[in-house]
Amino acid sequence: MKKRIPSLSSNFAGLISENAWYVDKTNFIQQLEDLNFKYLFFLRPRRFGKSLHLSMLEHYYGIQHKNRFTELFSEYYIGKPENTTPLKNSYYILKFNFSGVLTEKKDQIVPSFINKLISGISQFKKDYGILENPELDDIFQDKTAVGVFEGFISGLRQKGFEGKIYLLIDEYDHFTNELFAFNTEHFKEIVSRNGWVRKFYETIKTYMGEGIIDRFFATGVTPVTLDSMTSGFNVAQNITLNSDFHNMAGFTESELRGMIENTIYEKGKFDLDVVISDMRSWYNGSKFSKDATERLYNPQMVISFLSSFSRNLTYPDEMADINVTSDYKK
Repeated sequence: MKKRIPSLSSNFAGLISENAWYVDKTNFIQQLEDLNFKYLFFLRPRRFGKSLHLSMLEHYYGIQHKNRFTELFSEYYIGKPENTTPLKNSYYILKFNFSGVLTEKKDQIVPSFINKLISGISQFKKDYGILENPELDDIFQDKTAVGVFEGFISGLRQKGFEGKIYLLIDEYDHFTNELFAFNTEHFKEIVSRNGWVRKFYETIKTYMGEGIIDRFFATGVTPVTLDSMTSGFNVAQNITLNSDFHNMAGFTESELRGMIENTIYEKGKFDLDVVISDMRSWYNGSKFSKDATERLYNPQMVISFLSSFSRNLTYPDEMADINVTSDYKK
């Protein structure tokens, strides 16, 4: 049975439940676990599938999704019994998304960042029910990012929490990149030795050393913020240029062909080879490792094109998704 062209949603469970085609990247779970490093950064351009990858990790490792494992993963590589790892559904997931942190005014940045922490911690409470609202309300009164995070971990310990946290951070550098572009001095100030961003990551580093944060995976666009923190967060490995993870986000041409064949293609309706050749000219331009053997297609570009093309089998007037091209200017 044909599947639907995936939406642009970054919710893994949502894609599966709506019978959308998911380009199987679950083999990378094994590869990530096989590394000697538990704390990782993975950088790619915006709209390249990073958030969906984080969502996939969340659903694989989160203990709250244990009863849905077969539903979510049985069709994919990691769902086969011989490929499933012992760590599946064994972690408490704490997830932060730092896109949308306000940067127009200096006095907006910290409160906006703290709101992102509150959102992630509130979801943790909803998923696991370990902390109650009165306790969280006290924690959320703190006016510093470090204070909120330390209060959260302290609250867990007071409850006798003995689990392991997998910390996922999406768009770790979204707001710092904006500052780097438009307010370089303030960027330097917040990532410097006494800067609050650096202090926040130093706090994470401390809890990694203590074992309560057992794994860490962060996505972003550039290494500028990471490099600027130097020893403040020197426990993490940047696997961005590692050829083994070249196509962990983005589509290879064979993956693109598989998507079309399993969604909209019907023999005689259009020439699949011609369409792929044209898409190659427009969208097949990304290579992130000097040892990589093939270039990658931007997922949003591909999905936007196929969604339009599938309606009447004609090419859209605008071949480049404006949402992607506008992001590349940032």
